[in-house]
Amino acid sequence: EIQLNGGTVAEKVDFAHSWFEKKLTVDSVFNENEMIDTIAATKGKGFEGVITRWGTKRLPRKTHKGLRKVACIGAWHPASIRFSVPRAGQNGYHHRTEINKKIFKIGK
Repeated sequence: EIQLNGGTVAEKVDFAHSWFEKKLTVDSVFNENEMIDTIAATKGKGFEGVITRWGTKRLPRKTHKGLRKVACIGAWHPASIRFSVPRAGQNGYHHRTEINKKIFKIGK
């Protein structure tokens, strides 16, 4: 995806429509020594437990009902779980933006 700047919305749509089914080279869009931002999704790892996902410590060997858990997820009141408490869930496949990546060389 490339951002189109300048002009009205109709002009932007017409410009983009004029490039359909045409060959577009990389060096016509980017230049060497240009700084760009990259946007992508991280590598997905599926549903993972709290130890793998957040790196918390395992509980002792004789713990009742499992040891790959968090011992305390919060106080009695407030009667809700804080966002900062590590929990099991989706790991990876998160939207990330890396800024200021330099293009060193463009091949032909």
